[in-house]
Amino acid sequence: MPWTPLDSVVLDWNLESWLDDFSSRVSFPIVVTSGIRTPRKQAQAMFTKIELGDDLLKIYKDDTFAQKIIDSYPNLDKAERIVSEYAKAGGGSSHLRGMGVDIRTRDLSEAQKQELVQAVKDMGDSPLLESTPPHLHITLKKKRVQETNLRSLVLVLVLIGGAVWTLK
Repeated sequence: MPWTPLDSVVLDWNLESWLDDFSSRVSFPIVVTSGIRTPRKQAQAMFTKIELGDDLLKIYKDDTFAQKIIDSYPNLDKAERIVSEYAKAGGGSSHLRGMGVDIRTRDLSEAQKQELVQAVKDMGDSPLLESTPPHLHITLKKKRVQETNLRSLVLVLVLIGGAVWTLK
């Protein structure tokens, strides 16, 4: 089935390739609500969760980081700096590393949500159903090999090898 991103969603070849594969495994169209995020977009997403009554301490593994974001609310500039520093130290959301994607679930049945979760697991990735706002957060465990880039690399190596041979 097809997948459609919201207008604000940023994706790269890795996420698009993953979504093509993922959507072929489910029996209904999916809506992608988030992909790659800047530190500012990540901070805004965390603020939205706060505004909707979610508890960041229950969501994020690092309580210190979550508490810093809670304490920075509603100062988005401060939260952006916190997220940026945390990401530079190797922490933070998979969205910041281009390895996270969110799928809308507010209009899906429980059976459809479970179908999504199972498809993610079958692909070897990590699903997390969240209720605020309703979505399936997916963390990809590894980047996909971009076949066209591999073919181009092989071609370049062959051409370079050929050029080296002709110079001798």
